[in-house]
Amino acid sequence: MPVLGIDEFAFRRGRTNGTVLVDVEMSRPVDVLPDRETSTVAAWLHEHPGAEIVCRDRRMAFTEAISQAAPDALKVADRWHLLQNLSTAVEKTCRRHRGCPVQP
Repeated sequence: MPVLGIDEFAFRRGRTNGTVLVDVEMSRPVDVLPDRETSTVAAWLHEHPGAEIVCRDRRMAFTEAISQAAPDALKVADRWHLLQNLSTAVEKTCRRHRGCPVQP
């Protein structure tokens, strides 16, 4: 699958996390991994070559796994995290300029 999505999720909130791998073009899950460790994700990528684009969150373990096992794949941030980053930046900017006088 040329476009792969990788994200973490909680099997049990605050206790056990896993990783879900999604075929982005088909909008369907491909596999579920038992943890979110670099070695686990890298091993999966080695066993399933062919990802040209990997859509991920900011988790460093995923970045490292992609770099190790699919170094030619383009790493892109997922839409949700881009919007979250934008929202945070706008909020910080507004707070910083709250006391600024408004020009007519």
